[in-house]
Amino acid sequence: MPCYRTTLIVSLLALSGTIGCTDGGKSDAGSLGQSIGKNVTEFAQGVGTGVDTQLQVEIEVSQALTDAGVTHTIAKQQSSLKEPEKSISIYLISEKKLATTLIAKAYNKDGQEVGRATADVKFEQDDAKYVPFVFPPEMDRQTVAVYKLDMRSELP
Repeated sequence: MPCYRTTLIVSLLALSGTIGCTDGGKSDAGSLGQSIGKNVTEFAQGVGTGVDTQLQVEIEVSQALTDAGVTHTIAKQQSSLKEPEKSISIYLISEKKLATTLIAKAYNKDGQEVGRATADVKFEQDDAKYVPFVFPPEMDRQTVAVYKLDMRSELP
């Protein structure tokens, strides 16, 4: 996002120089300022929406997990320049009490597995939480078409 900020700052500076060079008076500067403010707000909202959509990933929940009362609403890639791991976070909702190890398997467009990660979870009845899955750094996220989520084993 630093690129967007730099471009925005340069654009605003160029426009402010134009305002200072005109002799149209305060009303022109004020209306131009309102127009710039509106456009900057719309630009920022568009960037946030675009990034948000790009980070979403496709998830399929196994029948066993569905039978256990677990559903999901959203799943997103987690990105960090500091950590080389590839991770996703899935918002899971459980109708029933459940303690299990979940496994997320990453598949490419040809249906081949390209990575897997596990997470231990404990849900109370009518519980929900974001569950992170950390994949190996060698996995190429750009090749992943879908993540399939299943239960690996029950926890004690």
